[in-house]
Amino acid sequence: MKIKVFGSLRAVVSDRKEIELAVAEGMRVHDVLEQLAAVHPELHAKLFDDRGGLGGGVHVLVNGRSIRFLQGPQTRLKSDDVLALFPPLGGG
Repeated sequence: MKIKVFGSLRAVVSDRKEIELAVAEGMRVHDVLEQLAAVHPELHAKLFDDRGGLGGGVHVLVNGRSIRFLQGPQTRLKSDDVLALFPPLGGG
């Protein structure tokens, strides 16, 4: 599976724009993010809250669609899906 990393999150994954991760068919977004955080431990605090749920600060998209409009962290994935991670946006 291809995982694209944007903005300040790149620093946490060794400045990589894209990561290839072997995933089993039908894995959920949450499972893939846990697997990614196991490879890049600094990412764990950015993705998950203290109870292990998605923290909400990072925007997660599957094939360009926010998981908020799919099944959230329980969205099932296929090996050819593209997961994108965006840091929280701010402005004023």
